Amino acid sequence: MLGTPVLPVSISISPDRIPVYKANQHKTNFEGCTQINQIFVKANGQISCSCMRYYHVLANARETNVAEFFNGDLMRYIRQSFQNGCEPFVFCKGCASRHSKYNKFSIEEQIISLHIEPSNQCNLFCEVCTCTDERLSENTPPRLNLDFETYEKLLGDISGAKLNVAAIALVGFGEPLFNSRTPDMARAGRRLFPNAHIYLDTNANFGEKRARELADCGLNEIRLGLDGSDQASYSTYRKNGNFAKALGFARALASAVREKGSSTRVIWKYILFRHNDRDEQILAAVKMAEEIGIPIIFDATGGELASKRALGEIQRLVGDRKFGCNIDLAAIDPEHDRLPRRTS
Repeated sequence: MLGTPVLPVSISISPDRIPVYKANQHKTNFEGCTQINQIFVKANGQISCSCMRYYHVLANARETNVAEFFNGDLMRYIRQSFQNGCEPFVFCKGCASRHSKYNKFSIEEQIISLHIEPSNQCNLFCEVCTCTDERLSENTPPRLNLDFETYEKLLGDISGAKLNVAAIALVGFGEPLFNSRTPDMARAGRRLFPNAHIYLDTNANFGEKRARELADCGLNEIRLGLDGSDQASYSTYRKNGNFAKALGFARALASAVREKGSSTRVIWKYILFRHNDRDEQILAAVKMAEEIGIPIIFDATGGELASKRALGEIQRLVGDRKFGCNIDLAAIDPEHDRLPRRTS
């Protein structure tokens, strides 16, 4: 098809090439990136460089002891680079995983955050999503789910090394509920790491059965991507999505959580774009969330689709509800350096 994109070729990042990477380092104003204490595992089992550099492959979770990798030569090099005021790789430039402010860290870390992609399949075609790009490309990679055995192995690697898992994010560039073992992943994480913050993001375009499966499986949070207050405002970005179905999922999930006495927190996550940021749209979503009985949070974002409204104006409109951003927009747009960051 004319104009169909061709995906980047995956690039293997090897510890053997550290001298080459070091020779091509560039100075940075950023104090770190999510890769410093994170392992991002793709649905095919590959460990990639954070999630914003999806095609830069650092290792394979099936073949590598993940705990040894976490404090191996490559990860130590990444941390040392930022400590020295440099970005470790040429491709770091423009990556939204960088942070202009970062907590102190050491060359060898004991606290790990797991970012797990249960599936690279999806039922929506959201703009500027890697999963959409892949499915519409000429060289579409296989659509698959992360096998549960690989997930269990990597948890075992980490547990055996007595590393502390602070968080497990069951979300990637696909829809995690396409993997029927996702609730089991939450249970396994909770069993081995009882104090970890385990959460999941979903587009919520599923039925009541999936909602009940999630309601009490060990998740701290389930974040529902509902960026609008009706079909028109929602599907402008969430292409192929059904707002009524997603809203019904939210109701069923909230009801199941209450029925089971679960401690799981269900959250309506509303990303602010130019097409869904009018007062009446935002306030309508607030009212619907209140009727369902779940909190609503508002996320700013970057790029051409992002809301251009003044941040303070939106903050005053939503009141004491949580408002911020889940990335440091200074990494991709210095004009956004004043944006308040979400703390959770």
